[in-house]
Amino acid sequence: MPLNVGETAPDFKLPDISGREVRISDLDGFKMLTFYKVTCPTCQLTLPFVEKIHKAYGSKVHFLGIVQDPPEEADRFRGDYGLTFPQLIDAPDYRVSLDYKVEVVPTLYLINPEGRILFVEESFLKAGLEKIVSEMALITGEEEIDLFAGANVPPFKAG
Repeated sequence: MPLNVGETAPDFKLPDISGREVRISDLDGFKMLTFYKVTCPTCQLTLPFVEKIHKAYGSKVHFLGIVQDPPEEADRFRGDYGLTFPQLIDAPDYRVSLDYKVEVVPTLYLINPEGRILFVEESFLKAGLEKIVSEMALITGEEEIDLFAGANVPPFKAG
């Protein structure tokens, strides 16, 4: 089971694809974490929609991919799926994934500026991603985007 809404999100430091260390507590404001593996079909479905949310709201919310794969695989996935937000490497020991109790990928966490979890979602849940969009619109004061416009996606896909 993942961490619960209302719990304090564990602080962590991980390298990005280029090896630069990023500490989550150094980032002011809201944070959106997406834990995934590059070989996961549900992650391959989900991440392009996370990127679309990032493009709409990323100027006011920090988006971080937490990748359970080596940097070269994460970088290839980033390129293949057009991801523009930072990708942090949680391999080979999955220390941060374990701290966040990630058992299923993808797992998404929205964290407030005080470090509390506002939202958590596992797998691909269309309604869950729509809820994230609503939360992002409230947080940022921006318009709500139509995340699935023109996309034929299932309501649910297990991770």
